Order: sequence, then C-alpha cells, then structure tokens
Amino acid sequence: MFEQPHHEAIFARAELVDAVMGPTDLEGQCGFLEYVSRHLGRGRLESFLEVCCGPGYYVHCMAARGVRAYGVESVPEMAAFAREKARRLSREVPDGPAAGGPGEGAPAPATIVEADLRNIVLPEAVDLAFCPGSKLRYLLRDEDVIEHFVSVATNLGRGGLYVLDLDHPAQLFDPSLRKPIRMEGKIGDVEVSIQWGTGHEKVDPVLQIVDLDVVMEIEKDGRKEIIRDSAPVRVFTHKEIQLLVKLSGVFEWVATFGDLNIGAPFESAAPDSRMVPVLRCSV
Repeated sequence: MFEQPHHEAIFARAELVDAVMGPTDLEGQCGFLEYVSRHLGRGRLESFLEVCCGPGYYVHCMAARGVRAYGVESVPEMAAFAREKARRLSREVPDGPAAGGPGEGAPAPATIVEADLRNIVLPEAVDLAFCPGSKLRYLLRDEDVIEHFVSVATNLGRGGLYVLDLDHPAQLFDPSLRKPIRMEGKIGDVEVSIQWGTGHEKVDPVLQIVDLDVVMEIEKDGRKEIIRDSAPVRVFTHKEIQLLVKLSGVFEWVATFGDLNIGAPFESAAPDSRMVPVLRCSV
C-alpha cells in the first residue's frame, strides 16, 4: 500500500470530509471530461476512472450518467465510505420503467477499488482517467510519478485519456499565492471545517516540496474536536510534468487547460487558475 504520508488522519474521517469538500460545479466539470473524451480521446465516454477518488464525487456523478465508473482510493476508511456511498446511491434510484429503476436499465453503481496509486488493476480498460484536487502532489519521487503513469496507462489502452488537475505552478515562485483554503459543512447537528494550509508554508527550492498543514475542526453540542495533520506535498512546474510524461513512455501530451472548463486557457498570467494537462495513452 502507499507508504507516503498523505493526510491520512484527515481522510480517515471520510463522512466529514464528504460533507465539506465537494466540487462547486460537479456537473459542469463532469461535462468537461465528457467533452474532452469526445474531442481528444476515443469518442463518447463510456467508462471512467477517478484516481484518488476520496468520497467519489466524480465517480458517482459519472455512474449516474450511465458511465461504467471506477474509483481508486488508497486510504482504507475512505475507500470503504465511497463503496458504501455507491451502494446507497444505487438504492435511491426510483423503481419502475419510467424512472429507469433497478432491473429497468438503471445506471450501475460505481465500483470502488482500494489500491496503491502505483499498482492499479481494473477489470477493463477505461476511456478516461481523472486525478482531481492536486492529489498527484503526494507522489514526491520522480520514480513514483512515472510508475503511476505506467499503471494508469495499463488501465486505459491506446487512445485513452488521463486528465490531471494540479495547482498552478506560479505558486512555486510566488509565496503570496499560497493562500489557505477553508471549507465548511454540516452533518445533522455536527459542524465541520477543514483548512488546507496556513499561507506561510515555505517551499524547498531544490525538492519543490512543502509541508502542508491541515486542520479539521468538529463541533457538536458546544464541544470541539480538533484534528491536525501535516504531510509533504510536491509543487509541479509545467515543463517538469511534460518531462515526466515523456520519461514514462506511455503518454503523449495533448493539451493544457487553466481549469476544468473548455473555455479556460492555461496562462502564466493567471496564477489563480489551475493546471489541467490532458494526456493520451500511446501504448
């Protein structure tokens, strides 16, 4: 299993993470991935993999769209939560032919696999894989990134796409851009917040690694629980990712977007945007 620290103490509280970390435009972002598959990949998106799926926001959304969807997660508690969430969502599909209920062509629930990011094995090759939320940053060594690329490519096949969602590399060069991100949510009478970073982290200029502090606050009936975790994460440059892709020998670089939006260009003058490479499997 994946040995590198990756904020396990936070992600182990899967239900609470699920309550606060959902994308603000999930449907639109899934639409972007379908568009990319149609125009840059093998065509209509029929099968999908979410890498480091967490609670499975994208994989469950794709499953609801009728796509055969798989999620891979390395934290056991999170994988178990995502698997149970898939079962629950499938039970919530209305019955009956008109509603497309169970037995009447209802979408199959997502399949969640607990696995190391460098050793992913799916029962079929998928059309598109997606790694959201900068989670590639937990792979600190070049060898691990390359091994991960090869593993993903094995589950795509020629022409399949791998879409990465990464921090804009401007954050490596301008400390003022590394701002804390605070997320808040509620489950019943439990209030939850998660803050990623302090805004004062220092990047190792040689290794391009920063120790990212995360704080989860849980409050119920006036009592507060605080969970703190820290893990080293990597900040990638555009050229660096391109070189790692080339060294992997399994992908070709197709495009780079500035967000999960077809109309968002990747520009050095837009550091508040993202870096979203689209890779096509060449083997």
